[in-house]
Amino acid sequence: MSVRNYIQNARNSANQNYMSWTGDAAPQNGGYRNLDAKQFNTAAPVGAQMRPANGVGGGNNAPQSQPYILTISNASATAVSNFDVLGAFTYIGNAGFSNGSLTISGVTISSAISNVNYQQFLYQSMQQPFSVGLTYIESVAGASSQITQTFTLNTQDANGNQLLRTIVPTIDPYQQQSTIVAVKQEYSIDGFTKLTFGQIAASAAFRVHFYPSTNINLAAGLQGANVAQRFGNPNIVGVPTYIQG
Repeated sequence: MSVRNYIQNARNSANQNYMSWTGDAAPQNGGYRNLDAKQFNTAAPVGAQMRPANGVGGGNNAPQSQPYILTISNASATAVSNFDVLGAFTYIGNAGFSNGSLTISGVTISSAISNVNYQQFLYQSMQQPFSVGLTYIESVAGASSQITQTFTLNTQDANGNQLLRTIVPTIDPYQQQSTIVAVKQEYSIDGFTKLTFGQIAASAAFRVHFYPSTNINLAAGLQGANVAQRFGNPNIVGVPTYIQG
């Protein structure tokens, strides 16, 4: 792939991952929001339908996406396999909670945002589901290869319908940093959704930034507002500049 084509593809990806308030296209296949039968093929629109914004980002009317940030750290000298992050309906009452952080098998999940703990974040995911437009993973300590560890999205509905999706984080060959990776795939998070990491490396610590593209807040409807809040591109993934010699 030429550098020029790479730049254009990066711009197209930025346009498609975030929506403006003025259009009419919802993400297809894998951007699951609800799990009735048809959702396993296409994703239903939430609220008013949208179309990708013109130019990079979510358009002038959509507020910029701000992340939910979790820190996952393994205090053990051995790796931990098949470790779940999120899954509020499963883990909200777990005995491993202490001061809002959850520790299971020596691995602790905590919020990296001040004044908000992980347990509160799980409660919110149960009440205010959201779609993730960009997942940003950064190594904090230990093996930096942890950021490219494969994880599985696992979600279901109350009818027992289940959806599994494997995501393989891949470092962009054009980026200079080796301790971060941006996953530009859209998916939805609610109380059922779990991210299962194949392995948490021994003594590793990393952060996961979830940048929402859509958030559902039912309380907004009580004030006559749209319950579906759309967000613009956070623009944290740069597009390289092509200089023609």
